[in-house]
Amino acid sequence: MDFNHNEAEVTAEIARLRESIPGLCFHGTRQAVSTGPLVPGCQICTHMTHMAFQLGFRCNALCPFCFLHTYQGDTSLEDEEYHRQALLKEFHQRIDELEGVSLTGGEPLLCLPELEKCVAEMRKQKPGLHFWLYTNGILADREHLDVLQTLGIREIRFNLAATNYSDEILKKVEGARKMFEYVLVEVPSYPKQKDGLLGCLEELNRIGINQLNLQELLLTDANVRSLEGEGYTSGILGLKKFFLYGSRRMTYEVMQRCVDEGYSFTVNDCSASEFGVRQSEG
Repeated sequence: MDFNHNEAEVTAEIARLRESIPGLCFHGTRQAVSTGPLVPGCQICTHMTHMAFQLGFRCNALCPFCFLHTYQGDTSLEDEEYHRQALLKEFHQRIDELEGVSLTGGEPLLCLPELEKCVAEMRKQKPGLHFWLYTNGILADREHLDVLQTLGIREIRFNLAATNYSDEILKKVEGARKMFEYVLVEVPSYPKQKDGLLGCLEELNRIGINQLNLQELLLTDANVRSLEGEGYTSGILGLKKFFLYGSRRMTYEVMQRCVDEGYSFTVNDCSASEFGVRQSEG
């Protein structure tokens, strides 16, 4: 992949696009710019008082844009258990500062018994924690969702891009909408999939999702050979990150479409290049 664009070029482009959308909300850290109020998980994230809990490395999807080396089907279960125990130790060390925990993978619904055990332990130690779970939706049937509901998980996020915005997973999003207080779609902004995302916006509005999170597509050794397009570099020296050029532009084009159509859900620009950087005051 060629890297023929620079960060300043992208920043200027996004500034112009933002100016064309009235009433945007800024949320204290520059990675969150939205068309409306954020769900609790995103609010907690902007406070930087959350922990990502990766339950396992296995996944039942093979996304070309995945930036993790964690989808191998032959991953050792012992390695996953060791990783969970390390995260539980981290949780206990950080417990006083935490408002919420995000449950991730791989695909966390592949680790349902372990998910139950870990959430029960964390909730016992801090009953008021807010949990949210990420899933590609393949296993998001009533049986699995019942378990999540019983655990008191109130927020679930579907990566529709993992199945190229399939009708089957959209139906599972609709099923989840009837069970959970907060239902989101969270996807990478991959220009190759733009038509798929635009094509399901009206259906997402009908279903009544709370929020659409659009992530800038991070480039790593795991996905750089699988993606189409050009890249750009953000940051300096050891802080450098690499992104797909046009990804964040797509975010604002989708955001503009949702504003123009008057859709009820919030659209959020979750820009990894600026994640966790606080806005200067004054």
